[in-house]
Amino acid sequence: MKLFTNLPGKLRVLFGALRLLSLLFSIFWLLAALFGPWLTNRFQSKPNLVVALGTVSLQLDKGAMELKPDSAPTGSLELKNLQGTLHIDIGSNDAPLISAVRLTLFPAVVVFAVFSWVMFGSLRCVCANIERGDVFSEKNLRMVRGIGLTLIGYSVAGLPIGLWSAYVISKYLSQHAVLTGLGGGLHLPAWTGATFFHLSPTLASSPGGFVTGCLVLVVAEAFRQGLDLKTENDLTV
Repeated sequence: MKLFTNLPGKLRVLFGALRLLSLLFSIFWLLAALFGPWLTNRFQSKPNLVVALGTVSLQLDKGAMELKPDSAPTGSLELKNLQGTLHIDIGSNDAPLISAVRLTLFPAVVVFAVFSWVMFGSLRCVCANIERGDVFSEKNLRMVRGIGLTLIGYSVAGLPIGLWSAYVISKYLSQHAVLTGLGGGLHLPAWTGATFFHLSPTLASSPGGFVTGCLVLVVAEAFRQGLDLKTENDLTV
């Protein structure tokens, strides 16, 4: 008994579901960012609309925080930076905060939605063709190449989106936030490299996507050679 009966058909269903879920995920966060403050004002019980937007890294000045070892000389241990996950209430009524969240979320979510729709749609079509027995074809070759280029494009697009989100959130933190709990308030500096924000991996592409896209292009070349062999065999017959 075969363990994976009709695997291409099952993968086709899976990619179709992931395509729909990615779209629903994107629509949900766009609507939450748009109408989160309205929901807070509308209902007496405040909705839980807290999202882990990304990671904040703060570079410390020399001597700002010290680790004092038991026996080693002072200065042997030093904290260079602090890092933590930034959780934001997108149902907040604070106008500057909501503006920063929208400026950060909208570009990232829109690019993610377009990428997911194209990516899972192409994978679904490839699986559908394989399910019909149409493996080495010009259509499959174009779609596999498109998948590789889509992965590379999404990885490249993640760079300006990441820089933009870092600028927006770091600017908000430097103007409106104070770091407390360290023996006193610490004003966060402007975005000069001392404070840096990184988008959550669920909203930003990773550098590994570029390498994966290149690997898919290599697979596309194997598809092309397989298509050439199939064409030669058909002509020979």
